[in-house]
Amino acid sequence: MVNNAVQMIPILQMSMFKPYQFLFVAACMVLPGVACAVAIDPDGVGLDPAIGARGMNWTAGNTLITPVGGASIFAHPVGDVFQSYTHASLHEFGGSSGVNIGGRWTFVAGYREQVVSTLGNNVVLDTIGGGDNFFRLYFDATPNANSGNGTGYGPPDITNPDPVLILSGTINASTGQTAISAFNVGPDSLDKSGVDNYPVVDSITAVGDGTLAAIIESFDPAYFPEGLPIGFGLDFQITFSVPFSQTDPSSCFKNGAGALINGVGPNTLDGLECSVNTVGNINGIDGTNLILMTDASALFTQVTTVPEPMPLALLGVGLVAMGTGKWRRKG
Repeated sequence: MVNNAVQMIPILQMSMFKPYQFLFVAACMVLPGVACAVAIDPDGVGLDPAIGARGMNWTAGNTLITPVGGASIFAHPVGDVFQSYTHASLHEFGGSSGVNIGGRWTFVAGYREQVVSTLGNNVVLDTIGGGDNFFRLYFDATPNANSGNGTGYGPPDITNPDPVLILSGTINASTGQTAISAFNVGPDSLDKSGVDNYPVVDSITAVGDGTLAAIIESFDPAYFPEGLPIGFGLDFQITFSVPFSQTDPSSCFKNGAGALINGVGPNTLDGLECSVNTVGNINGIDGTNLILMTDASALFTQVTTVPEPMPLALLGVGLVAMGTGKWRRKG
């Protein structure tokens, strides 16, 4: 009976969409690089109507860039390698009439980049393999992500005990690039989003943009009732800037093991925060790390061609079992 419930729910969901949407999904399963519509249950339990989304638009978030080995944030010569950590909350699903879910979905990611070009105050980095490489998407029924403290994103912890891992993967090492240009190295306040919660930390002024590709390896079918084809991914378009104008800089970030790592450190906010400031008195000048505000959107795309598309659920990866349990509770 349980198996029948799992198989029938996607069929029931299909009646909620226009036929052309599903024809488009089928075409996307075999066309690399084409943006695809995906069936999504926003809360995983059927309380919200299932929707067809082609991507995700994120609220302003944070990225921390930390040197690997002898790399230098200030000098960044060609060949230097950096580890990046990033997080954000979801604002709305793209291509679905702007369905807003109030920050109940969040993502955390980690990846490495290497400097391939540097000229004056301009630097270009390519995404590479190795390091702490991960991409994880979470659902939180009681959203409490705190941009200033950098907590409430990712796996459960003392600040956020109830998030559910709904999708995981890695960052594609063969694509992705970040370009940053500092156009005013004179210091200004790092936190210019409302009240300055980091009054002792200044920053250079810089802007940039980049691309990032997440390869999906497992998912919870409770949130993706039609499944996802092999080789599916999320292609990110990101803008970077400092100082922070739309959200607070983050005191903490999370690594691939779910442990907190230091970002900007102590602030004037209440709650758990990291105790060490790693960006220095002037972000981009005298700190070990560099922190950037991010504004990102992502599209679902087919990143590899496969002869016979089939749902990732057939691979028997860990999240499928979790999703099956949820369907069982529904039945």
